[in-house]
Amino acid sequence: MRERIFSNLVGIHREMLKLLGEVNSMGSDSQVLEEVIDEAWHPRCDVFQTDTEWIVVAELAGVEKDEISISLSPEYLRISGTRNFPSKNCPLSYYNMEIETGHFERRIYFPESPLDKDNPRVSYINGILRIAFSLAPVLERIIPIT
Repeated sequence: MRERIFSNLVGIHREMLKLLGEVNSMGSDSQVLEEVIDEAWHPRCDVFQTDTEWIVVAELAGVEKDEISISLSPEYLRISGTRNFPSKNCPLSYYNMEIETGHFERRIYFPESPLDKDNPRVSYINGILRIAFSLAPVLERIIPIT
């Protein structure tokens, strides 16, 4: 009975997010809608740039390092993996359930700035994933006047 109620609540939650995503996407990027309606949860991320680096910091508390996958495309950085549920060997009665579990995925689109995508520096400490890309130098070419 509890499982059915929980399943129904999850379904209602997804439908509400779909509706909000559709309304939100009327005036913005379609990526928002894609992220809202898929089955994965999306970790919170800070994305910022310094004078020398473009940095992504993702909050992945409770995720084992071996459960994290990082991949690159020409357009975006993808962080994915799994945060597992508590043991299913014992019966559970939740009073509050706010921590997202299961499969997660987050795509962060690269900026227009040139980056050294071949050599990212990655660290994972205390549930915080940090990925830093050096800003590639802008090459200028002198054009002679003839």
